[in-house]
Amino acid sequence: MIAFAAAGWAYVAYKAAAMQGMGSASDPTDGTAMSGIEGIVLFLFAWTVMMVAMMVPATLPLILLYRTIARSRLSAVRAQIGMMALLAGYVAVWAAAGIPVYTYALFTKGAGSLATVLPALLLVVGGIYQFTPLKRICHIRCSSPLFFLMQNWRSGAPGALRLGVLHGVDCLGCCAGLMVGLVALGLMNLVWMLTAAVIIFAEKTIPGSHRIARPLGVVMLAGGAVLLATSLLGGMAPGMESM
Repeated sequence: MIAFAAAGWAYVAYKAAAMQGMGSASDPTDGTAMSGIEGIVLFLFAWTVMMVAMMVPATLPLILLYRTIARSRLSAVRAQIGMMALLAGYVAVWAAAGIPVYTYALFTKGAGSLATVLPALLLVVGGIYQFTPLKRICHIRCSSPLFFLMQNWRSGAPGALRLGVLHGVDCLGCCAGLMVGLVALGLMNLVWMLTAAVIIFAEKTIPGSHRIARPLGVVMLAGGAVLLATSLLGGMAPGMESM
């Protein structure tokens, strides 16, 4: 799993370096520059690799706990298959989450002057989400792997796939505000990606990490307000970089 995530980070670093050298507008792997199924597939591939790099390390406690329980109840082979099915379900949820991001990327390309304020508005929306009950509920479920497995355990590969999907939904609900902020500040930006990945890892693994949510929300709201003011005054606001 660590090697899987490391491969994701290597791809992201390569892609970011290529974009810096060529310019995002001329990046041939920019899915939004293509129409139809090809553009969507290319975009979702890059998005999914990003999510693997960022999310799999924080999901290791659940996967390892599943392996321990599965090995005590199933054969070693079935336990390994279950782990792969769990991971597949989890990644599938995050891959699907790239569809609205792709829609947003297409919209910003034709939004004209409105595109300069969209990142600020997204950052404000992400900050507000940090204070919602949905964020709190999803964080509780997402950061309690033992409780999650006790409630939702099903044996076999289909059961493991279901576990992965359910955990992916909980994790998406927990990290939605942060992901919206990441989209606003720039995808394939290594600094923002690493920052988001560290915050996600802390929220999912450190006891008492629920205390991070509101201060982070305040920072995002303040940042969004600054970006909005800068945009309205005619300054340059950071937009979403093409993937």
